[in-house]
Order: sequence, then structure tokens, then C-alpha cells
Amino acid sequence: MKSLKCLALTALLALGLMASQASAQNLLANPGFEDPITQDGPPFVGFWEGFSGGGPAFAANSTASPRTGAQSLELTINGSVNNFAGAFQDVLVSPGQTLTFSGFQRTPSSPLDVVNEIRFEWRNSVSNTEVGRTANFSPAVTSVYAPFSINGVVPAGADSARIVYAIQTFTDNATHTGTVYIDDVSAVVPEPTAVALVGLGALASLRRRRAH
Repeated sequence: MKSLKCLALTALLALGLMASQASAQNLLANPGFEDPITQDGPPFVGFWEGFSGGGPAFAANSTASPRTGAQSLELTINGSVNNFAGAFQDVLVSPGQTLTFSGFQRTPSSPLDVVNEIRFEWRNSVSNTEVGRTANFSPAVTSVYAPFSINGVVPAGADSARIVYAIQTFTDNATHTGTVYIDDVSAVVPEPTAVALVGLGALASLRRRRAH
């Protein structure tokens, strides 16, 4: 009976999370990179801004390997040490919110001799300053599109989150070469129902451990 209850609770939690993700608003504009990214400075809310160290490093829309639609984001560095390329977009948030950035990534490079970095940079739009950032997250990139996801809690003093996906060759391997494609991204603040269900699942797990 206990095992059936555990299975039922697990199923309820999963359904709640899926429903929350389906209903939560995607804060990112141009999530499939079907429209051109910009490289012309602010505003950064509502636009993907590409950046790079120049030369053989670039960020651009690409028709070479979309997951869905006609385009994806391509980040490439070709044989260049201490270089970088990436794209970012600002979204409006409030202190205390949990923000989730997720999407899909793949690489045609074998080996992939660049390092990918995903992070949140918490910003105050009034003072135009950064008030904090998360540690860089570097999920493994494979030859087929696979999902990635990171979470962050908005700190006090921040009213926007700069969502960054970049590659770099400061701490990479020998050839300093690689391409990463990114597509179908989203940034959402989970619905309260999902948060409550996560808490319920954690409480049930704690009770099960105490019972044994």
C-alpha cells in the first residue's frame, strides 16, 4: 500500500510539473532564433544580442542544423585561443523569484574543443549595473540535440536577468575549435502549483525516510 501511495504521489508531482511548464509564460522573445539576432547594443529586452571576440569566433543565426523551424543559433570558434562567442537576452524579473532557463543543444564537432557556459547575470536596470551572477554551468554537448536546464533565484536589488549562453577557448583543449547549436529555448518562472507539489514531494520523501 505504501509503495502504491508513493507511486501515486510521484505521478502527481510529475503531472503538476509538466502542467506548470506548459502554462508558464516563456519570457524570452525569438525562442527558436527564427528572427535575426542583433549585435548593435541595447535594448536587450525582447532581442537576442550576439557577441564575440572577433576573428574566427562568431554568433549568428544558422540554417545548417535547426531542431525545429528553419533556423537555430550557431556559436563557433575556429582555431583561436583565448576567444569567445555567445548570445544573451534580458528578461524582467522580481527578487525572490525562481527562474528556469532551458533549451536544446548539439555539436557537430568531434572533438568539441571549446567550453560552453550558461549563466544568469542579475542586473538592476535603473543603475545599469550587475548585482550578481550564477556560476557558469557547462552541460555536456552531444552530437544530437539534447535538453539542458538551469535554475536561479533572483537576488535583492535585481529587476532583470541577463540569460547568457556562450562558448570560450580560455580553458579548452588543444585545437581551440568547435561549434555549438542552440534551439527552442525558454525562460519561465514556475507556477505556484509546481512549487507546492515539489514541496509536497520533498515532505513525503522525508516522512518515508523517518518511517524506516
